[in-house]
Amino acid sequence: MVNLDYEEYVREQVSEKDWEILQELKVNLDTRILASLWADFVNFEKRRKSEIPFLVEQLKEHSNPKVFDSCLGSGPTTIGLKLVGIKDIISNEIDIDLIKVALREAIKYGISLKITQYDWRKLNEKLTGKFDVVINLGNSLTYLFKRKDQLKTLKNFWRILKPNGILIIDVRNYEQHFLKKGKYKYSGNVVYCGKETVHAHPVFVSPTMVVMEYRHKNTGKVAHLVLYPFEIKELILLFKEAGFKNVKVYGDYRREFDRKEPEFLTFVCKKTK
Repeated sequence: MVNLDYEEYVREQVSEKDWEILQELKVNLDTRILASLWADFVNFEKRRKSEIPFLVEQLKEHSNPKVFDSCLGSGPTTIGLKLVGIKDIISNEIDIDLIKVALREAIKYGISLKITQYDWRKLNEKLTGKFDVVINLGNSLTYLFKRKDQLKTLKNFWRILKPNGILIIDVRNYEQHFLKKGKYKYSGNVVYCGKETVHAHPVFVSPTMVVMEYRHKNTGKVAHLVLYPFEIKELILLFKEAGFKNVKVYGDYRREFDRKEPEFLTFVCKKTK
């Protein structure tokens, strides 16, 4: 298995100005540290109580759906879906340290994982038209900063879906809780539910870059992620340019919501004929 050099990747993605800021902040981009606290940050048992029922509802029109979990992370979505009977899942993760965590978590529940390590921008042509559902959760699309990479990834997700297949993506509510000063919100009730164990907060926010810090309250370990703060309109335009004409937006898994409130926005995008 190959492994992602996250520091090198971030250096390639961000601008020179933002890279200088990261150097000044002395961020820790060691994915071994990040992986060591990620399962606690997720809190699988709490997360699955809201995430999995939502996903099952979205998947109900597909009997025995074939699913591509594009960002396995520590495994919560794949494991949660398998525990409710959705078995045909390919789980993709580019970072070996997170793969090790996911395998450890899967063993706890007697779950086996089928893992690939594709770069979303270079998804194998053999995957074309193979999936009923592509999932990209945990604010994962925001690892991509360059519009060409964002669009290429979404076009690849469109390509690997069957007709009438769906793409499910979530992002943090950057517009309301980051770009508006003093509005950061972390309830520990949505997506990342380990608030009692891992403290997460932004240490830098701008229209071009958000830096999140994660500090484990028991071990003292600290890690950082560098993320692109999507605006809602921007993301919907990308979906449509990639081929997704039917896009529904949910706030903290609710269809009806005030856009100022939710921590996470989930987009359900259908590949229509």
